[in-house]
Amino acid sequence: MERKIIAIISGKGGVGKTSLAASLASLASKENGINPIILDCDVDAPNLALILPARSENEINSLDTYTTLKAEFIEDLCVHCERCIEEHFCEFEALRWDAEKKIPKIDYLACEGCGACKVLCPEHAFKIDTVKSGEIISYKTKEDKAFVYGKTKLGSTTSGKLVSDMKEFAKNLPEFEESKLVLIDGPPGIGCPVIATVSGLDFVVTITEPTPSGLHDLIRAIEVVQQFNIPFGIIINKSDLKSGFQDGFNDYILETGFNVIGKIPYDINIPRAMSFAENVVDFNPESESSKAIKAIYENLKQLIWS
Repeated sequence: MERKIIAIISGKGGVGKTSLAASLASLASKENGINPIILDCDVDAPNLALILPARSENEINSLDTYTTLKAEFIEDLCVHCERCIEEHFCEFEALRWDAEKKIPKIDYLACEGCGACKVLCPEHAFKIDTVKSGEIISYKTKEDKAFVYGKTKLGSTTSGKLVSDMKEFAKNLPEFEESKLVLIDGPPGIGCPVIATVSGLDFVVTITEPTPSGLHDLIRAIEVVQQFNIPFGIIINKSDLKSGFQDGFNDYILETGFNVIGKIPYDINIPRAMSFAENVVDFNPESESSKAIKAIYENLKQLIWS
């Protein structure tokens, strides 16, 4: 069995991406020979760890990442001329004047690390350097499976780079050689973190719901995946939703001929499971949604290993 790396993306938040990822991770973890490695690449708002806690708090590892550029003020070189403010060195308005100390102050969140202040200051009182941009956290779950997630530091601008670093980090785990599946809970949207997530994958799962916004963002997500020429399939969550848009949504699926891996009906057991920080297939294995997700898992295995 060849190792496969797959991701679940949604184009938008709130359509069940993380809930599905947790359930698929649980099913894969229970199957002999799969040994999944699980990643949460939603580095701006990771929450899969809430459902996949560590087997021991003492085994949680954290690695700082330094990829964001920020300006740093060197007070000893400043001659208090105030030119940096008067001549508007910073287009992002990250420089403020401290009237009491008669020196500029840098707004960390506003600074984009562009380097203009460093170039324009005649006294060279600014420098540009990398700062901590986030963390890569790893541990073994209660099912004894490797789990990795990232956290972007507020104000950092390189969440896509953090995702790439996470994927490389996972490849260097001792469990990687024995693993036959790397399952990624991807970020929402279509920005840099999503592009970094889908790059180099074997398969992408796109999850959506039959609503106007769901279809709009599904189309955007598929357009990103197609740019990488990666095979993909669609999962429709809340598939039995009573909506006047159902016909339009179904027409899109029929017209495109895209592969629908499965449909998950609306099921109150899913939010109930989440409220207990559990995935639905463990919380209520006989629920309609659990049965649908189990069927999706079997379909997915056929698609990626056939």
